[in-house]
Amino acid sequence: MKVGGIVCLLLLAGSVVSAGELHDYLSPEQRARVEKLKADVNLHATDPGNRTARASLLWEWANAYAISGGELPVNLTQAIAAALRTANPPTRVHGILDGYINELALLDDQPGALGRLEADLGPFTARSHVTFEQRFTVGDKPIQTGGGFLIARHFMPNYGRWQTADPQADNYISIESTNSNVSFATDSFPMPGMHGGFRNSAPTLVFRVASGRLQEGDVVTVTYGDTSQGSRGLLMADFSSDRMPFPIYLAFEAQGYFYTLPIQPIVVVGTEVARVKGFAPSIVATDETFTLSVRAEDRFFNRATGPLPPWRVLLNGRRIADIPADSSAITLLKDVRLPEPGVYRFEISSRDGTIVGTSNPVVAEENPTRRIYWGDSHAHSGFAEGIGTPTRFMNWARDDARLDWVAHSEHDIWTDDAEWEVLRKHVKDYTEDGQFIAFLSYEWTVNNINGGHHNVLYRTPDNRRRVTSHFAPTLSKLYQGLRNEAEPKDVVVIPHAHQAGDYRLNDPELEPLVEVMSQHGTFEWFARMYLNHGHQVGFTAASDNHLSQPGYTAPLGGSLSQRGGLGAIRAQEKTIDAIFDAMKDLRSYATTGERMILDVALNGHEMGQRAPFAEIRHITGQVIGTAPIDTITLIKNDAEIWQQDYLADTADKLNKEDTFVLSFASDSKPIHAGDNPRGWRTWRGTLRIANATLESAEGTDFHSHTVQSLAVDDEDPNTVHFRTQSRGDTTSLKLRLSDIKRTATFTITLEPALETGGAPPIFRPKQTSDAAELTFSVRDLERGRAMQTLTVDAYTDRVTLRRVVKDGVMQTTFEFTDESTGQGDYYYVRVKQADDAVAWSSPIWVGGFPKR
Repeated sequence: MKVGGIVCLLLLAGSVVSAGELHDYLSPEQRARVEKLKADVNLHATDPGNRTARASLLWEWANAYAISGGELPVNLTQAIAAALRTANPPTRVHGILDGYINELALLDDQPGALGRLEADLGPFTARSHVTFEQRFTVGDKPIQTGGGFLIARHFMPNYGRWQTADPQADNYISIESTNSNVSFATDSFPMPGMHGGFRNSAPTLVFRVASGRLQEGDVVTVTYGDTSQGSRGLLMADFSSDRMPFPIYLAFEAQGYFYTLPIQPIVVVGTEVARVKGFAPSIVATDETFTLSVRAEDRFFNRATGPLPPWRVLLNGRRIADIPADSSAITLLKDVRLPEPGVYRFEISSRDGTIVGTSNPVVAEENPTRRIYWGDSHAHSGFAEGIGTPTRFMNWARDDARLDWVAHSEHDIWTDDAEWEVLRKHVKDYTEDGQFIAFLSYEWTVNNINGGHHNVLYRTPDNRRRVTSHFAPTLSKLYQGLRNEAEPKDVVVIPHAHQAGDYRLNDPELEPLVEVMSQHGTFEWFARMYLNHGHQVGFTAASDNHLSQPGYTAPLGGSLSQRGGLGAIRAQEKTIDAIFDAMKDLRSYATTGERMILDVALNGHEMGQRAPFAEIRHITGQVIGTAPIDTITLIKNDAEIWQQDYLADTADKLNKEDTFVLSFASDSKPIHAGDNPRGWRTWRGTLRIANATLESAEGTDFHSHTVQSLAVDDEDPNTVHFRTQSRGDTTSLKLRLSDIKRTATFTITLEPALETGGAPPIFRPKQTSDAAELTFSVRDLERGRAMQTLTVDAYTDRVTLRRVVKDGVMQTTFEFTDESTGQGDYYYVRVKQADDAVAWSSPIWVGGFPKR
């Protein structure tokens, strides 16, 4: 396993045998080839003529080493992929391969060279100032003057930016040694990969030995958040983890190669309770027993720690249970029953009423023919470029997010054979029909020019191998490789838009679903492109979370700047086959994370199906929301043909007190076919309200303190400073006003901002939006709303002001009749809530030809 996995680096204690010992982890034939490779690299650098052979052998060697219990450098498997997938990779790939070959050679031949690394493991509290040490004991290879320690940063955590210049300031980091003859000097090194700039190199702190030499047994201590001279400490990341990475690399000499040291399993836990959330099944039978999960959480979606208040649980306003103070952060209320058919909602509140939360709605039916099972088909841990262990991943999915099913789909380019076996074991250990289903999966990871990212799910974990992009680097080769590996009925492939899947291609037996949104953004256009190319695909959504938090997590920032989505599977029972078959049969819908209940039919045929041709198409549906319903929109063949607005207050009469919603929206669809999606549009500026009094302001979807903020001005209570982002979605401010006059105005002043995040664009570079000032007048609202547009090159972004009803509709039915002679027309429904959450039904086709 490579560093980033869950197994500690056993080789440092000498448990991995060297080439000369009796029990080698390589076969004699493999050992002979590896020894020749070691010798050849020292004589001749890797070049285009020998690159493929060397990379293939390094893959074989590295996987054998990982299976024996050793950990691999985090980017080794990715470097092999870069060497194998294209005929002409960048020339730097040759030097990178040679470095990894020499690193494995050192681990093979001199396992004591890298010494021993230990750390203070915590637990530490999220988003607090902390101090801890990592201590390195020098092994049997001395560290010369000019050598030293690279103090890397994983590119993902939002912990503080450490510094060495001011010992009284936050995030001060220091180094010292037990060897009094050794001193250190600071330097920097351009670090690529996940412990540097990810796609590019980033300058990274190095403590170099300025004088003296570190010898075997010397101890070097790196102190993060050193408080000895007045610093408050290091500001810890805001998410909890069982393996927060603080990587260190070691060079033995000046200008020397930096060798990987094992990442220590530093533990971070949540902070004080700020919210409470309930999880329950969406569909139950009357008088059937089920479990309500009550989760106390902090403001970052972590499990809360510290004192917990007593909770009061209400069902449709009736008190049904009390949870005593200082209970577990997750409490299961079992044997709940609903005796009568209907819609039920749970409310959980602290006894003093300061913290109030709800559950998803629950529908009780006499004899339900379909249940709704919530899952996440796309999320990561530290086995790829993410953070945390697979054990935490599964526990979070089952216990924190209360998912019905999950797929731990690590990137193939970062997953070795030993990690694959761990993932396979977890699927077996955690799966229990009727309780929780895990699917063995991975993410086939190539850029969009070669086919884009696709998640691969297997029905069962037995004897399943990865068809990796190392050896199947194009989409057609992936399809063929999967058909060689398994029967099509036992494989589900789901493309997504971050590195945009090639929507011109679709294997109808393997690829039934398309991912509409994730933490990377909202990409409804992506699903439409598949439909417009004639592919019969259903819709799902996923988190693409990278923190071992599938199914329920706060935005991280950067490219992952919104809450993750969920896939709703409509199946008869919670079993492996029932859920997998429902995916294959397109019986699914997608949401942005809220567990809305959505049912759509056309002439009696449910979502994901093809109805017989008819000129009269009667579309019916039901929506049961988790918040008031904003709009329901019907899309036919890429055009909106009907919409019902449930939120706008269209009354002509102006009230003295009213609530308004100011919304910002941007398109994510690329201008050029084949490009990656447009990046995040940043909305940053001020809102000034005149001729009315601002009573309160809140963000409807504000979950990330790193990319979103909202504050009323200290001197002018009618001025709001805000910052938020959109990428194919809508983000809004909810404003409650009093003393409203007909002349009341809303003036928005926007600052210029560069688009951020996302996969690298191919054709269109990221653009900077212009500064702008927009003014809305209450008297100019038509049917309770007004919209203005802003242009960013070919894009038209939208700012909308609406006066909204006080108590919105939480559930409704709808119907619409369309007359058409088109064979193969498709229809789907989009539902938006007042909190900017969205759900999409899978399409229903009329006539035409089924997929073949």
